[in-house]
Amino acid sequence: MYTNNVAHMLLNGIASRLGCVKNGVRQGGIISPIVFCVYVNSLLLYLRNSGFGWYIGNFFVGALTYTDDLALLAPSAI
Repeated sequence: MYTNNVAHMLLNGIASRLGCVKNGVRQGGIISPIVFCVYVNSLLLYLRNSGFGWYIGNFFVGALTYTDDLALLAPSAI
């Protein structure tokens, strides 16, 4: 299901050439939400364990997620 995927873009009715899809999950696929959650969970655990990000006391709030959105938080812009 996720190997050898190809896609093209459509802009103003003109289709691009086919290109390989090397990452991401298929939109509308039955297993896509599960694959996305597994990936994002691993990413968030890595971020928390890295020591970077924003903390309130000992509570990590370095990222906020909802559905397919992700916002990374930091105590400064640097």
